[in-house]
Amino acid sequence: MSVKLPILAPQVQIEALQLATKDRSYGFGRRLYRFNIAQQGYWLKFHLPQQHHAVLEMSFQAELAFYQAQRTAQPSFLLPYQLIQFAQYPELRYLATQGEGLVLADSAAFFTDIYQYNDINFIKQKILIALEALDALHQSGWIHGDLKTEHFRDHNGCCSLIDFEQSFAKNQPISEMNATPHYMAPELFHGTAKSMQSDLYAFGIILYEWLMHTRLQANSYQDWAVLHCQQLVLQLPPHFACFLPLLNGLTQKQHEQRFKAVFEAKNTLNNINLH
Repeated sequence: MSVKLPILAPQVQIEALQLATKDRSYGFGRRLYRFNIAQQGYWLKFHLPQQHHAVLEMSFQAELAFYQAQRTAQPSFLLPYQLIQFAQYPELRYLATQGEGLVLADSAAFFTDIYQYNDINFIKQKILIALEALDALHQSGWIHGDLKTEHFRDHNGCCSLIDFEQSFAKNQPISEMNATPHYMAPELFHGTAKSMQSDLYAFGIILYEWLMHTRLQANSYQDWAVLHCQQLVLQLPPHFACFLPLLNGLTQKQHEQRFKAVFEAKNTLNNINLH
């Protein structure tokens, strides 16, 4: 279960505050800081309203809305988090005097170097844990909308998801196409709205790159479109070939032929015989 109890009290002593925002995003008003409280690591994310950038500002507001919607459910796929009002935190007023921020517990990458794992049963279990996190998100009624490898996090041995700036409730589909071409399902390049199936496609690409210890490459949006819509054929080395039925079901180019929900992917994975 996710923790939404106060991480950051108004008079708390913040240690080792470090700016981690990318230069381009910083210029548009986005702020991301890392800090410690009692030797525990946390992240603070917010957007400066006076440095107006419509897309980034709307994306951050969408993420705040997502976390606000989770306050009563406390879903298991979230890191410990807290929403703060800067006006209530004197120690942070030099960062922002107004507005809202998101505090998240620090975490490690979930999909770490595949070469460190020698037990294929462990790899299978790790994939299942990641699928369960995605399933929990979908079962809560939300689509992530921009899954990437780095959005799967390890916190105390559990898999959590982060970065919900492009997320939306399943009963409130969006028309804007803000996504990362690297992980975009073929139908998205043709203007189809995001869905659970586009999340599943993105997960398939994440899984393929992890198992292959590589990253797909393309030079432009058009090149990504050609790759995902026409050229991409997934192959695995013999020791991972058992996972091909799972990958094929996740990454079918025609969404009608792709897994429709996470439970289909989980069933396929559970039916893989490793002996």
